[in-house]
Amino acid sequence: MSEKKKDKDKVLDICRRIERALQRDWGSTGTGLSQRLRTARYAVPPELLKRIHYLRRLQKQALQQERFRLKSPADFEAKGEQVLEELTQARKTAARRLRPLLDDVLARYRIMVGVAAMALLVAVVGGVILLQEPEPTLPPVAVNPPASRPLPKPAPKPAPKPAPVVTPTAVPATPQATPAVAVASAVVSESAVPAPLPTSPGVHIEVPTQLRLDLKRAEVAQGTSGRDEIVVIVDVQNIGYDSLARITFDATLYDTRSGQPLVVIASMAPDAVPWHAFMRQALRRGQGAEVRLSYSASSPWAADQAVALVNSGRYQIHLKAVSLADGDNRSLPL
Repeated sequence: MSEKKKDKDKVLDICRRIERALQRDWGSTGTGLSQRLRTARYAVPPELLKRIHYLRRLQKQALQQERFRLKSPADFEAKGEQVLEELTQARKTAARRLRPLLDDVLARYRIMVGVAAMALLVAVVGGVILLQEPEPTLPPVAVNPPASRPLPKPAPKPAPKPAPVVTPTAVPATPQATPAVAVASAVVSESAVPAPLPTSPGVHIEVPTQLRLDLKRAEVAQGTSGRDEIVVIVDVQNIGYDSLARITFDATLYDTRSGQPLVVIASMAPDAVPWHAFMRQALRRGQGAEVRLSYSASSPWAADQAVALVNSGRYQIHLKAVSLADGDNRSLPL
């Protein structure tokens, strides 16, 4: 017999002996080392599992390659015998797996298990039906038809009285309704705008107590589209949330050049765009990061008048946090 044939027979013999050991001592089923290892009722130690998979790869090579040769047949045979010995020793301390045991029980007693499951289902449904109380049926109530009454006689018509003489009198002038409507519309428009802040220029930010925002600066910077935008840079410190990834602000711009803050753009105006603070990565509890808040280039806040107002320094920006989200885009409580 050639050396190639001997090497091939050694590999196949060792693998067959390992399969028999797994079937006899470990309760495995199936064909081949891979199925034997998957269906073993006891957990094979990880280190021993790696060496058996190595032998399985050699077995595949021996079956597929015509010129299969072992580098050291003696070393391979010693390793195979060591694997068989360790399998016998590891069986004494291996933990029993629950899945193969359950599969065996279900396969052996599947009829009994099916009958027991059906009986349990019937018992549960019957118990629910029995526990339901039937609705009480009320006895029919006899309804007497209403007694017919004679129709009343029509009353005689009174004689017509002479029409009174109407003397002309001065009619007072009624006030026009237009000023009242104008006053009402003015009240509505004033209530739709948030109350102005103190006359000092700058940025005022309202956030929940679980966050701390420290203003660094407000400036006019060039946006990605090349147009100037109003930018507010803050330090965000996450104090109370497990994770924070985005803050959405409603913003209002005031003009303080006349001494009294005047609303330029209100947060609830149709052309107002919320400011979004996106973190580069979600801030965990206790973490902080510098965040840049700015409007998109198409926003009215990037208009020349608003940019000139911020450059003059006589302005107020009021930012109020209206929504928060975590790294998975789930809303956080305010």
